[in-house]
Amino acid sequence: MGWQIIAAAMIGYLMLLGRSAWKQGEFRQYLRSLAIVATLCALLAGAVALAMLLDGAQ
Repeated sequence: MGWQIIAAAMIGYLMLLGRSAWKQGEFRQYLRSLAIVATLCALLAGAVALAMLLDGAQ
């Protein structure tokens, strides 16, 4: 239950940031930055998964 609350708070915060960026006319920059952060998180998760796989952990 704790993770759902954290995820909901994070989504709400990102929506508020997006709304603010929209009002300031910077929504494209916001989306680009969000995509960069999502890509970096995915790369980090992939590196951890690969390290676990090579280490034999499951």
